[in-house]
Amino acid sequence: MHDLKRTIDISLLAPPVSRDSHDMQELYKTENVELQELWDVLCDVFYNQFIRYMTGYGLLQWESIFDVMPKATDTMQQRRERILQLLMGTRPYTLRSFQAILDNIYGAGNIVISVNPDKYEFWLEINADTLRKSADILDFAEIIVPKNLYINIKNVKQVSGSLYLGGVARHRNRTKIAPYLGVQLEPIAAPQVFGGAVFFKGVNIKIGGI
Repeated sequence: MHDLKRTIDISLLAPPVSRDSHDMQELYKTENVELQELWDVLCDVFYNQFIRYMTGYGLLQWESIFDVMPKATDTMQQRRERILQLLMGTRPYTLRSFQAILDNIYGAGNIVISVNPDKYEFWLEINADTLRKSADILDFAEIIVPKNLYINIKNVKQVSGSLYLGGVARHRNRTKIAPYLGVQLEPIAAPQVFGGAVFFKGVNIKIGGI
């Protein structure tokens, strides 16, 4: 929409005979202040007819209707998007129409929706630039998506570069030491414990990159 805001100066519309008069110039300056205020109010009234261009006054009225309390950190654009979501979230939707609404609010391609009917899953694939709005998007989706579907959010980012794979193989021998039976031992009433340890230095095997 074209920006209607402008600086009012009625002296530019006056004929030369009065425009060049010092007294008339002072009069024009006084009138400009009042006319500027009136013009700004008229512009706000016009903008508030359209949710996408609403100012604080119009947003407050809609938030009062929907009983919504904006957050202190909300921008004007975030408040507009929330009103649009509430207005459009009360109708039956198809997958295609819901995708069109998301494209209209957040931009085409920023959110891609899909359904996995076998697992009763509804997926919202959100790009990195829109991911910070995921909480608002999820709230909006919960109004429209059927309650038998579980809503999931994912973010996929494609990267390019080299992938290096490596591995380590460890070799170890195990030796069992049996007791030497050639030694005759007298019966001992106490428990008998035999132990020992053998250490082998393993062989290192290096696997090169694939």
